[in-house]
Amino acid sequence: MDQTNKTAATAPHKKGIGLIGLIALVISSSIGSGVFALSTDISAAAAPGPAIIAWLITGIGFIALANTFGRLSLERPNLDGIVAYAREGFGPFVGFVSGWGYWLSIWIGNVAFGVMLATAIGYFFPPFAGELTVGAVIFISVINWLIVLLVNHGIEEASVVNAIVMICKLVPIFVFIVAMLLMFSFDVFTADFWGNVANNLGGPDAPGSVGAQIINCFMVMMWVFVGMEGASVLGHRAERKSDVSRATILGVTALVVIYVAASVLPYGYLTRDELLQMGSPSMAYIFQEVVGPWGGAFISGGLVISIFGAWLSYTILASEAMNRMARMELLPRSFSKLNDHNAPTSCLIITGFMIQLLSIVMLFSEAAYQFAYSLCTASIVISWALASAYMVKLAKRREVEHSGSALALSVFATAFLVIAILLAGVDLLMLCCIGYVPGLAFYVKARHDYGSATVISGREKLLAAFIVVVAVIAVALLATGYITI
Repeated sequence: MDQTNKTAATAPHKKGIGLIGLIALVISSSIGSGVFALSTDISAAAAPGPAIIAWLITGIGFIALANTFGRLSLERPNLDGIVAYAREGFGPFVGFVSGWGYWLSIWIGNVAFGVMLATAIGYFFPPFAGELTVGAVIFISVINWLIVLLVNHGIEEASVVNAIVMICKLVPIFVFIVAMLLMFSFDVFTADFWGNVANNLGGPDAPGSVGAQIINCFMVMMWVFVGMEGASVLGHRAERKSDVSRATILGVTALVVIYVAASVLPYGYLTRDELLQMGSPSMAYIFQEVVGPWGGAFISGGLVISIFGAWLSYTILASEAMNRMARMELLPRSFSKLNDHNAPTSCLIITGFMIQLLSIVMLFSEAAYQFAYSLCTASIVISWALASAYMVKLAKRREVEHSGSALALSVFATAFLVIAILLAGVDLLMLCCIGYVPGLAFYVKARHDYGSATVISGREKLLAAFIVVVAVIAVALLATGYITI
């Protein structure tokens, strides 16, 4: 019996995560800070009409992706998570690319949460308001390591906390949506529906053409779905494998409804120009306009709870991704070990360290939150697209039930992800390659650890060389100011 099997065999038995817990993981992992800032982020990108079109495309794309993940969990129950799909479909190195990108995305997302958490607390504690400060970074660091300690005590136990947090965070969001429905005015909503008036006036806030507005929406819209794959990543910890599919589809459908309502309805209460003037997080300040000062405090409190829940979920997902990669022989053997609480301690420590490091780097960013969530989104799109492409491969070979519908949905999901990220974030994809370079050394060591006859094949060497070359170009563009953080 090899070390991986020994580790699995000796791990203490734990009760699995049920359907409600999995749905909570999907929703809580995705609803972090993004929904609370959607009104301003979307209005900065588009007028109501283009925003609705962008949501239509994005919503269909993610429901298709959720169905793809759901079908994969049923058709390939022996495979756990999106990394396993990429590895099975395209080989170990592509599996590593998917897994490392996923891990990068999740801990970078935690940095975005940390920055927004400091901003939310700034509503009550003015020194944290505005740009990121040294004091805010110290606060982020303390929260980071406290969450690492919690998850290190046991992942199933942490998921119970997550389900409770999900309920607490949804209450202020639903209250906000109801308030926007009550205050909605079609006259305000349609005053500059396509952004033509703003374009005629010109200036830095002019949204541009309808096509440009739609493209500008994609990054923030994709960001708020990061975490929707949570049930798939933790599929091996589910009580029933069939729950993974249901949890993913139900969770993502609920997310689409919540996000569209939270971002589109405010256009019917405030004009786009007024929305742009709102502070961050915008939901707090919009609700304050409706009900008075207590409204801002109510939403800000909900945001703090929301971020804690998402941060907890992301820490679970990041450590779990590293651990599963080691079990798939894509990372060194040391990352496959579990402690007495069935948690991957070494994976948690390195994840916490990277969050700590990037939090410090964010002190030098002009728009720390936007940069962190954009980099997080660009990185995870790689993993989503590779998993979806695996379903395309299976459906084309008719290796799944209802292969026609499976092919149509997975092709749409894959095309949407690839086109959206190429249109909205090529520079961010280049920056992601910098994060892959140290991971390549881990991959080579893993292949040696597990006695692979071929450490890295010819095709894999070409892909690895491409990643390194793009990373070098990205560093040069950073140094010369063509790419900024």
